[in-house]
Amino acid sequence: MIGQAEAVQVVQDFYAAWRQWDVATLLVLLDEEVEWHFNGRPQDIPFAGRWLGQAQMVDFLQTVALSCDVLEFGPHEIIPLGEHILSLGYEQVKVKTTGRTFETDWAHLFTVRHGKVVRLRGFSDTAVMARAFLK
Repeated sequence: MIGQAEAVQVVQDFYAAWRQWDVATLLVLLDEEVEWHFNGRPQDIPFAGRWLGQAQMVDFLQTVALSCDVLEFGPHEIIPLGEHILSLGYEQVKVKTTGRTFETDWAHLFTVRHGKVVRLRGFSDTAVMARAFLK
């Protein structure tokens, strides 16, 4: 088990790699069997749902890249809770198929073990997101 400071650093490194769209580094930070869950209905938001393992994470990242232009994204606060890290943030995203933009605050709950993200739960305003994707 790693300490809280190290777990926070894993999450900070994750966001830094996300901002650079550095998929190789993202995968290094994720456990082979990572469980990734973003609230929402996949029929409304293409990247909502449950994604398991690194191969599905690559699919998740491709889905985000193909469907969205991320205009702003990042945490405002990172709160260590043992092996869990709570991150509160904001995003502004333009949906490629509709041209609509959505903004939402979000909460990400990471579980970090042995220097890797093993689980992430993402919570945001899915109604706002779904409206932006609606054709």
